[in-house]
Amino acid sequence: MKLTRTLAATAVAGVALGLSGLTAGSALANPSDTLCTSDDVNIEVTRDLADPGEYEAFLVKYTAATPETNCKLEGGSADFAFFDGADKIKGVEVQVDHGPNEPVNVDGSLFGISRIAQKVDAPANPAVPTTVEFNLPGIPDGPAAHEVAAWPAGEPIKGDVLIATPISQSAAE
Repeated sequence: MKLTRTLAATAVAGVALGLSGLTAGSALANPSDTLCTSDDVNIEVTRDLADPGEYEAFLVKYTAATPETNCKLEGGSADFAFFDGADKIKGVEVQVDHGPNEPVNVDGSLFGISRIAQKVDAPANPAVPTTVEFNLPGIPDGPAAHEVAAWPAGEPIKGDVLIATPISQSAAE
């Protein structure tokens, strides 16, 4: 009888431990809990074709680099810099809107979108950017955080203060 209780208790404990290990393993292995790095995402910048009103914007699209990619972005990108060839365009600041936002999953069917907005009537910078560089949110400074993307050809930046929105969720059509 004592042996039966011991075996039963051991079996129950083993099953509980096995299930908790499986659950913990699944939670830890869930790629959507992993922050996206520069290796995980491709960046594309295009002009936002929406009616501009007081501000016009450029869309920044964060898509999966591979079909296996499944990670998350949370917040807004930071440390923006614009370049005309190899030359950094000076005197331009990008303020990041740090409003509340939800995590954004990036995988084969889901991607992130943010915007860089500028005042329509602000004077155009004499230097026209060819690229924009920034850091992904949540990743410590370094190569894993750093992104470089082509800027839309011939599109000027206007004014000396632009606004970047937090990244929001979108889905492939």
